[in-house]
Amino acid sequence: MLFNRKPVQAATETLQSAGVSAIPPTGRREPLANSRDKQVTEIPVSMLRSHAHFKPAGPWLGVFDLAVWLRLPHGSTTPLQLALRYTDQRGETTVLVDICKPGPYKSALLNGSVELQISGNVSYMGLYLLGLPGDTAVALDEWHFLPQLKRQSGR
Repeated sequence: MLFNRKPVQAATETLQSAGVSAIPPTGRREPLANSRDKQVTEIPVSMLRSHAHFKPAGPWLGVFDLAVWLRLPHGSTTPLQLALRYTDQRGETTVLVDICKPGPYKSALLNGSVELQISGNVSYMGLYLLGLPGDTAVALDEWHFLPQLKRQSGR
């Protein structure tokens, strides 16, 4: 599920106008990575612990805000689709975060709020650009991944 501070209908219209569709979460164990998916950065799974609802084992639900600032020296000829990919007890899950239309711009900010439905221990988390042609030059400037509800100190 995606929370990017706009109604579901508006998010669907944004996806349709960009000519792409959201990647639904799956419980499949085999990797979902497409050869055109580019890893932007790995997220330390220890960052999940700062969420107020974090449980080291068992199911829990948490909403996180995340953003990436990218440099695109030659712009982009295809939409930039930022996704969070993680692996837990159920397998690999991919959650669409944001989409940016193609253009000649030299930098892009992709951001959003995502709801993660975690089951057990998370062994891997990373941010990806989905369906990116191999010749698209992209460099990461900065990123953040923050819980909407922070754990109180001493808990």
